[in-house]
Amino acid sequence: MSIRHFRIFIAVAEEENITKAAKKLYLTQPTVSVAIKEIEEHYGVRFFERINQRLHITEEGKRFLDYAKHFIAMYDEMEIAFKNTDFTGRLRVGASVNIGTYYIPKLIREFQDRYPGINVQVKINTTAVVEKELLDGRLDLALVGGTIQSEHIVAEPLFYEKYTAICAPEHPMAGKTVPLEEFMKEPLLFREKSSGAYEVFQSAVNQTGLTVTPVWESTSQTTLMEAVHYGLGVTILPEQMIKREVREGRLSQITFSDFSFQNTIHIAYHHSKYLSPSIKKFILLVKTLNPPKSVPE
Repeated sequence: MSIRHFRIFIAVAEEENITKAAKKLYLTQPTVSVAIKEIEEHYGVRFFERINQRLHITEEGKRFLDYAKHFIAMYDEMEIAFKNTDFTGRLRVGASVNIGTYYIPKLIREFQDRYPGINVQVKINTTAVVEKELLDGRLDLALVGGTIQSEHIVAEPLFYEKYTAICAPEHPMAGKTVPLEEFMKEPLLFREKSSGAYEVFQSAVNQTGLTVTPVWESTSQTTLMEAVHYGLGVTILPEQMIKREVREGRLSQITFSDFSFQNTIHIAYHHSKYLSPSIKKFILLVKTLNPPKSVPE
């Protein structure tokens, strides 16, 4: 088996078509077909089913694809590292939106000050998207809230992200303590349903017998805060994110008499991921910095 075989397998799995994979790799169709046949014969496993002249990856094929992607990612990193003597490391960091907004910038600044030779790339998206990028080998590690679904991802708890309910300063609930049920009757402005924060909040609220029905959904917390400021509804956002707005009087805090909500932030990486020196340095830094509130061991 060669590196070329793995690259061909990945392309065929992604395209689900020999011709398209060949075009993508600038190879002939017979070359790609032979490579797939050689891989299957080498392992004695059928990785693709041919149904109605289309390729469908098998469960064994999906397992092999997972290994292939991480093998190629590690190989490419090794090639860059040893062919460029000035290269001391590359780190691809992902983050869910909330963490990417108020925690990642300070963390990356600290990391780059300590290790200026390491090239850091950051991607911020929903927890679901970040998880997929970890599975596909496009990220080395990530800091995410919400729930990690895949059993192939290692997720170590780091700290709690405390949430606070907010409204406009002139809102009747401003500065008051109210039951959750009363709060939920207000127009609710919240993150999109695919976000980890929304899923965790929805699960917590559902346990009280209530239902979350947002009238606004947004990927931007800034948009939500502005909408709340103009009296269009209420929301609940990370405490770290709204402190300045509350202090300056643009938003007001609401306290619940019967409910509290916090999200656990994890550092996550693929269980097959080779933990390079750069990754280990980042993980150590994350664990030694003072987070908002550590998760007890």
